Amino acid sequence: MEVLKIYVNITEMNEVVSENTTVRMLLFDGYCVGAFFNGTILNGGVDTQKTGADGRTALSARYILQGRDSKNNSCRLFIENNAVTGEGTIYTRPKIVTDSSELKWLEKEELIGRIADEDGKLVIIIDKASDE
Repeated sequence: MEVLKIYVNITEMNEVVSENTTVRMLLFDGYCVGAFFNGTILNGGVDTQKTGADGRTALSARYILQGRDSKNNSCRLFIENNAVTGEGTIYTRPKIVTDSSELKWLEKEELIGRIADEDGKLVIIIDKASDE
């Protein structure tokens, strides 16, 4: 079941390249649409990407969204989204913290995220890991 669909717009990239490691910090903004929450990414969203000599990349994105839950209450979500890339689709393990009583279940739910392209836009789709 789809929980959140987050459209990401990369606004800046900073990079350090050494002999064995490349580190990129991607700053971004964007917005989220869905049945449970709609809102925008606040300033300060960053995805840190560390690529080693083996070509694998560790990703760690952290950001806060401000918007409205399904009961139209104003609220915020903090999302930490981590993954290690291999080949093919990138799956992440998002963790969420919220001040919304309506969305508190997201803090305990096992979630899985994936990175997608939708008409040239970078999209993070967060689903429940299982549909029990």
